Amino acid sequence: MASLQELAHQQIASLFAHNTIVTSVVDGQLYDLPCDDTVSLLINLPPRFPDEPPVITVTPTGLRHPWIDADTVMNETLRHWNHQQMNIGQIAADIRDEFAQRPPTKKDEGYGHRPPPPIPTSTTSTPNLSQTPLAMSSFTPNQEYTMIMNKTSAEVEELLSNDLPFEMFFNSLERVKGLKTVQEELMNGNENLAHKNLSREDQLAKLRTDVMNLNDEYRQEKHAFDEKERLQQEAYSRFSSSTVLTRLKASVYESDDLSESVAQSFLDGNLDHDSFVKQFRELRKVYHLRASKLEKAQTNSVFT
Repeated sequence: MASLQELAHQQIASLFAHNTIVTSVVDGQLYDLPCDDTVSLLINLPPRFPDEPPVITVTPTGLRHPWIDADTVMNETLRHWNHQQMNIGQIAADIRDEFAQRPPTKKDEGYGHRPPPPIPTSTTSTPNLSQTPLAMSSFTPNQEYTMIMNKTSAEVEELLSNDLPFEMFFNSLERVKGLKTVQEELMNGNENLAHKNLSREDQLAKLRTDVMNLNDEYRQEKHAFDEKERLQQEAYSRFSSSTVLTRLKASVYESDDLSESVAQSFLDGNLDHDSFVKQFRELRKVYHLRASKLEKAQTNSVFT
């Protein structure tokens, strides 16, 4: 029966087998797995791992997702951890796929929805309206009616038949004067705001240029990073499980063939007794060492 340490090594091997980019922060204890350009998983293996479940946290902190609880990833698989039926590599890959399909969001953001606009309350007031003559007046609702009732029939007839007197009467009303004051204040406020925005045009243009330059720099750095990452993966592939196992098998066959050729040379009379014993013994020693390592690796499934 495999020891706890051997089981832990198998679980760690599965982490690298199921995920392309895994960084060992602390060997045998802490590993970093990026999900995308912004989100990463920090996989912490406790001292009794795999008897104890791994602790997976997400960076940056303060993200919201159904699988994230106080920056700790917790799904059904982790809640019912059983190292005999589960492996950490597959679990990490499932979390990475879930975050790719449904990316976590910041806690002050929704899932693809903008926050609703604020609802005005009864305390919301129109700018400067409280200082207008309309708001300060003490007129009754029937003020205009009263003013008309105080006019003679001829004056009322003049208002109805002549636009100029009607316009003068209309503009003399305090309610109309108050509305015009509010209108003028709003127009002046809009004009001041427009001048303020136009004064920042040069600053905005400079910021736009800076953003374009930074974007170009990012693309160049991204291209260089991708190239280095490709070279890194090529380097890693030379030390992959299948490559190491294949080379070990080849070295076993090579040692066996060399020892057989020395034996054949001795039988053919091309080697004296002392030379044969010395060379054959060294070659068979190397052969048995390599064969033992190959058998151990295959028995313990180190490279599978």
